[in-house]
Amino acid sequence: MLVNDWMNSPVITIDVGDSMQKAVDLMHDNSIGILPVLENGRLVGIVTDRDLKRAAPSQIALFEIKDILYQLAHVKVADIMTPNPITVRPDFTIEEAAYLLRGNNISGCPVLDHEDRIVGVVTKNDLLNAMITVSSIPQKGFQFGFVVEDRPGSIKEVADVFRAHHIRVMSLLSTFERAPHGSRYLYVRVFNVNREKLEDLKRDLSLKARILYMVDLRDGTRDTYASY
Repeated sequence: MLVNDWMNSPVITIDVGDSMQKAVDLMHDNSIGILPVLENGRLVGIVTDRDLKRAAPSQIALFEIKDILYQLAHVKVADIMTPNPITVRPDFTIEEAAYLLRGNNISGCPVLDHEDRIVGVVTKNDLLNAMITVSSIPQKGFQFGFVVEDRPGSIKEVADVFRAHHIRVMSLLSTFERAPHGSRYLYVRVFNVNREKLEDLKRDLSLKARILYMVDLRDGTRDTYASY
């Protein structure tokens, strides 16, 4: 999946010469935490809710309301923005975007097309929603975790067991990360499981791979068969 499919667009922006008050109003009225800052239509910075909190009076009790309003109206976005923000392209994968956000400890970033025009904003919540969707978790079903041999065909053998039991395979995820040498972890989400024949299914699966766990997302039942 690509950032283009999950970013927020059209994007709400603010001009470099606008006031801090306008930034506060835009974030509040649109329930957003990130505002790309433009100068003559080009991205020059970014303002986040964290920037606004940092720029606001630290001891509000010491300020009269009129003084707070004066500060909000006269402090410019240019004074509080983060210049040269991290950006991504619309054709970045969501994994690339998530890796970039985590590596830079940021909650989101602008999306620029290949002519450096801003076309959206992507946040950690957008990427989380993407991962939840691809996992099909809202549709419940079962998730199985396995250790499989790292060889051609090992994943297909597990998938074939599900198909032989007339079970619908919705998603497969495999990784070498932290897996035993010569193996990989495999996570499979499935639907249409006949619970009366669950023991037969687990028996047939155990002939093809080591089962780590099984979670029934319909009722929360979960069994762990082997440690990681």
